[in-house]
Amino acid sequence: DRPMKRKFATMLMNPEYVPERQTAVFETAHQDTHVFTVRSFEEAETLAKQLVGEGFGALEVCGAFRPEQVRRLIEATDNRLAIGYCVHFPEQDGLFRMFFQKG
Repeated sequence: DRPMKRKFATMLMNPEYVPERQTAVFETAHQDTHVFTVRSFEEAETLAKQLVGEGFGALEVCGAFRPEQVRRLIEATDNRLAIGYCVHFPEQDGLFRMFFQKG
């Protein structure tokens, strides 16, 4: 018997995403990495619960998630999914603000 592959996910949130089309999977011998998109926190919460049921062990969410939302995801998944989130150094706040205000 071969050991089961780890399942890792990353989640990107933006109201302009089309989750049904904008997704990716990268497979290696020992891990499957899935990139999911969601349009709202509500979609993220639903997806996180689904991931637990599908055997995912870890989830990394993008910087669009606030710390309190990450805590809510941990609660929603009964702390059965390792959840991390992207942050940046405070000295780069201005650059991030300029980038995300464009368009």
